[in-house]
Amino acid sequence: MKHAAQFVILFLSLSIGFLHATPTKVVVRALAKDAKFIGTSMGGALVVIRAAESGEVLARGYTSGGTGDTRKLMQEPFTRGMQLSNETAAKYEITLDLTEPLFVTVEVYAPMAQRQSMVMGSTQLWLIPGKNITGDGILIEIPGFSVDILSPQAHQEISLAKVPDGIPIRINLAMMCGCPVSPGGVWDSAQYEITALISRDGHVTDTIPLTYAGQASTFEGVFKPAGPGIYEITAYAFDAQHVNTGLDKTTVIVSE
Repeated sequence: MKHAAQFVILFLSLSIGFLHATPTKVVVRALAKDAKFIGTSMGGALVVIRAAESGEVLARGYTSGGTGDTRKLMQEPFTRGMQLSNETAAKYEITLDLTEPLFVTVEVYAPMAQRQSMVMGSTQLWLIPGKNITGDGILIEIPGFSVDILSPQAHQEISLAKVPDGIPIRINLAMMCGCPVSPGGVWDSAQYEITALISRDGHVTDTIPLTYAGQASTFEGVFKPAGPGIYEITAYAFDAQHVNTGLDKTTVIVSE
């Protein structure tokens, strides 16, 4: 009887030890494709960690910090095992109390400050109690460009009589980390196709190249409406080499 009692106590002790929650640190970073980390300057990236089987949200928050070291990320050769982040590079960090290994889905939505350009990236992995994921952490790539049509304004009414030379189109184009695009820059706009498509009644009527406006990330062009009506403007950027795309849309009302 005495031995049985001791066995029960030992079993219970082992069970309690196994069920004891172990703090486990997890770092998540959002890395813009062909660019840098997405952090505070672009409103951060929303990070959601879910239990893969149940969908339960275990953690939710935003990356914060800088975009990282341009030289390391964009200019120096990458070698296996090299850490891409530095101390100030944007991240989301959470400590989860785990009682057992857990298979999770990590979702990242970015950039939060340019939601018309937002993209979701995700991955899945096992989290193991006490096995911290730090350094670069869980790196999730966010592809695309951030494109924002600055003018004309949405639903703006413009009289043909007031724009005899056409309606100016002006956009802001940046990498998803907010990094600037310009001719000959680190992100060379000369390598990108930057265009506005003009549609009316569901049909494309004009294709207008957008050219550098003399200010980083700013591009412009002009379109001449064929007559009164509602026109849709779709501005896009396309990088064939790195397979990056992005666009924004607006509408303008043209009157006599």
